[in-house]
Amino acid sequence: MTEIIARPESVAVRVQDALKRYGSNKQAALDNVTMEIEAGELLAILGPSGSGKTTLLNVLAGLESVASGHVLFGDEDVTELAPEQRGIGVVFQSSMLYPHLTLLESIGFAPKLAKVPKDEVNRRIMEVTSWLNIQHLLKRRPSEVSGGERQRAAIAKALVTRPRLLLMDEPFSAVDAQLRRQLRTELVKLHRTIGTTTVFVTHDQEEAMSIADRVAVMSNGKLVQIGTPMELYRTPVSSWLADFVSTQPLNLFDAHVDAAGRIVLLANSLTIEGSAGHPEGTKLTVGVRPEHVALRPVVGDGGRSGVTWRVLTQEMLGSVVKYVVSDGRGNEVTALTTADDVIVPDMTVSLSIQLDRCMLFDATTQLAMRTPVAGGTYVS
Repeated sequence: MTEIIARPESVAVRVQDALKRYGSNKQAALDNVTMEIEAGELLAILGPSGSGKTTLLNVLAGLESVASGHVLFGDEDVTELAPEQRGIGVVFQSSMLYPHLTLLESIGFAPKLAKVPKDEVNRRIMEVTSWLNIQHLLKRRPSEVSGGERQRAAIAKALVTRPRLLLMDEPFSAVDAQLRRQLRTELVKLHRTIGTTTVFVTHDQEEAMSIADRVAVMSNGKLVQIGTPMELYRTPVSSWLADFVSTQPLNLFDAHVDAAGRIVLLANSLTIEGSAGHPEGTKLTVGVRPEHVALRPVVGDGGRSGVTWRVLTQEMLGSVVKYVVSDGRGNEVTALTTADDVIVPDMTVSLSIQLDRCMLFDATTQLAMRTPVAGGTYVS
């Protein structure tokens, strides 16, 4: 990347009680959403289909209005402003380049239309295309370059206008997995270079957690939680969110508090200290991520606790392997181990769990309980 000549303006964004309804039943696509986006940060908006994430991006862009609430860029209320008055750039799933124009002409179209001097337009084009390493493709039309190159050109088209807010709606969803990972890395490098406030919408938790400074998770039009990737991973507000941000399904176990105040699960084979005074019989849900479960081959009738676990399935996931094991009593556990471990289906294994990584949720509401649990490792 070349040295940046003039760092674009970045803006802090506030959404206050945004309400947006659709359809005859007035379903809330945005249900009084409030959030703050820091100037210069890369925020990912993550959620399943129908969660409201694209609607929120369109409200930020001015492409859709709200029934109530406000959108502020810094101290300026832009709720009623048209998109062209907001100083934004938008990158969609498709590149939105003009098929009959060269990349040079497509990228420079908006600033030329805005009567930016020709020399300034050319300087900006050379700058942004150099950042994105497509300056050698400028004489080609969209049909003459690859999908990844078209998306880089679409990003250049958005950045050449010097936006104070860059909005990206699943911009890499149309390319293959390997190129998608490459484009994510390039986006992070580009963001660190130019520092434009960026909102990136995605349904892919791996994508959101790998690129963003913070992630805002949405469901059914509501903001569920916003925080750094590590905060969402370590302290999710609910079992749903803990499972949603996991790359592999979360282990969720029914549990209860026994007479000694311990948390008991896995058919009474595992007890955890840390019920924080909940009365005997209190029902809980215990969450354990697969990466906090380890397996080891066992010779003999069973592990330390006498519980035997049998490997049901094995899936290769690059450098790690995903296993599902069963104790034959209705309990199944998912584990991730390194590919170096010699474990195969039908093998008998012992199971260990990092106890201080267990998450506790209320059995009824499934909301997180900030109850500390004992450290150490359980070994079956």
